Amino acid sequence: MYKLSKIRFRTSENSVALFSDFLLGLGSLGVSEDVKEDGVYEISSYFPMETDLSSVMRSLGDYAEFVEDSVTGAKLVTLGVEHIDRSSWEVWKTVLTKVRAGEKVVIVPPWEKHTPEGDEVVIEINPSLAFGTGHHETTRLCIAFIEDIVKAGNVKSMLDVGCGSAILSISAYKLGVENVTGFDTDPIAISESRKNAERNSVLDKIKFFCGFIQSVRGVYDIIVANVYLEPIYHMRGEFKSRLAPGGTLIISGIPCRRRDEALRCLVDAGFRLHKEMIEGEWVAFGFRLD
Repeated sequence: MYKLSKIRFRTSENSVALFSDFLLGLGSLGVSEDVKEDGVYEISSYFPMETDLSSVMRSLGDYAEFVEDSVTGAKLVTLGVEHIDRSSWEVWKTVLTKVRAGEKVVIVPPWEKHTPEGDEVVIEINPSLAFGTGHHETTRLCIAFIEDIVKAGNVKSMLDVGCGSAILSISAYKLGVENVTGFDTDPIAISESRKNAERNSVLDKIKFFCGFIQSVRGVYDIIVANVYLEPIYHMRGEFKSRLAPGGTLIISGIPCRRRDEALRCLVDAGFRLHKEMIEGEWVAFGFRLD
């Protein structure tokens, strides 16, 4: 039976968002924040059991030193680590609740119901090993970008690079993109993508495959990559050859502190920055080809 590792921390109100975002960037499946007293927050962060927690703690320790030097009164205290059964839905009900992304999309877990109002698009995502529940800024930024592009019209296809839970693929199709392809190098992610697509009655509408971008044929009006900067650097040439004329490359997964580095990476490859969005400590770009 699949289990999770739960790490508990205590920190100050003015740094809780910084640490929560950083933990999600390290691969946390979810983060809950509980207000205690006198501006003190307790953070619970959940990781797959096979996660190298020593590496997580080292990275977090280095980041904590930076935050404590930069933010007055900031302090991170580790309270402990425990292992829990993922089948305990009460854990997920604490971590994952309904969340909005863009103007139309509402993402809900299986235990919540939401009746759409007006032109709202409701997507049900099951918590899993794969990333993408809508609770992270990078996911919401991507969905907002997709919404804006679809609203502008004449968008027929999208490639979802590193599709994870398929939240972006499902959102794109439900927003009106007819031809959607998602791929990931992780077979578990592809399995979860298909399950979530079936849950949203679009399994027969979206193509998923496990593999690399080199296997992708054709060109796309939108290419979205919500991944780390390093794989973006290696795939930028592949993006260029697969972006349709007038198409948009959406890049997210980039912390604001690496904004200039990411921008140079794509501009040097021949892309032109068309639009930029920021939420919290994260930035997303929309690029086009000159």
